[in-house]
Amino acid sequence: MAKKKDKPSSYSDYNLEYLREILGIDNAKKDLNLLKNTLEPSDFLVQTIKRNQTLPINSEKARSELLITPVLVEWIIRNPEKLQYLSGNTFDVDPDKFLKGRCDYLFTKHLSLDIVAPVVAIFEAKDDNVDNWYGQCGAEMYAARLFNEQKNEPYKIIYGAVTDGYEWVFLRLEENILLIDRERYYLRNLSELLGVLQTIMDFYN
Repeated sequence: MAKKKDKPSSYSDYNLEYLREILGIDNAKKDLNLLKNTLEPSDFLVQTIKRNQTLPINSEKARSELLITPVLVEWIIRNPEKLQYLSGNTFDVDPDKFLKGRCDYLFTKHLSLDIVAPVVAIFEAKDDNVDNWYGQCGAEMYAARLFNEQKNEPYKIIYGAVTDGYEWVFLRLEENILLIDRERYYLRNLSELLGVLQTIMDFYN
C-alpha cells in the first residue's frame, strides 16, 4: 500500500480518508445482497483456472491475467452486447482532484473500443490485502460518476470491486457514500462469484 502523503497524486494514492477529505465520500460496511442466484461456470473456465493455478502467480499482473481476466471474460461472453470490457485504460477525469491514472478493469454500457459514457463499474486487481485498496477503487468509481455527468449520461449508482484473484469484495457508490459489502466471494466458488457478477449485469440492463 502507498505511504501516506499530504495529498494523493492519482487514484492509486487514494485511501478512505482522502475520499472523505477531498471528495466528501463517506464509507460504511453493509450487506449488499448481491447473490441472487448462482451460475455454474463453463468447463472451459474451470479448466482454465485450474491450469493457470499451476503457473507462477507472484505478481499483480500475473493474478490479473491468470485468475481475474478469465472470470470477467466469461461474464461478458455470457451477456453479449450488454457491457463493454476495457482493461488497463487511462481514465483522467479531474486532475485537480487527483482523479487520474489507470483503471485495471472498466465497464461501460456503450460498446466502443475506447471509454465512452456511461461507465458503470470499475474493478481493481491487487496482490496484497484487498482491504487496503477500497480508497483507490472508490476514487475511480467517483470519477466514473463524474465522467458520466460530464457526458450527460448520469448514473446514480456505480459498482466496483477489489480482488486479489482469490478473494473479491464488492463496492457500491450511492450518493455520497461508498458501501463496502460485508460478504466476500471467492475463486474457489465460481458459481457464487459469477452469480454476483450477473446481479450487477442485470442491474444495468
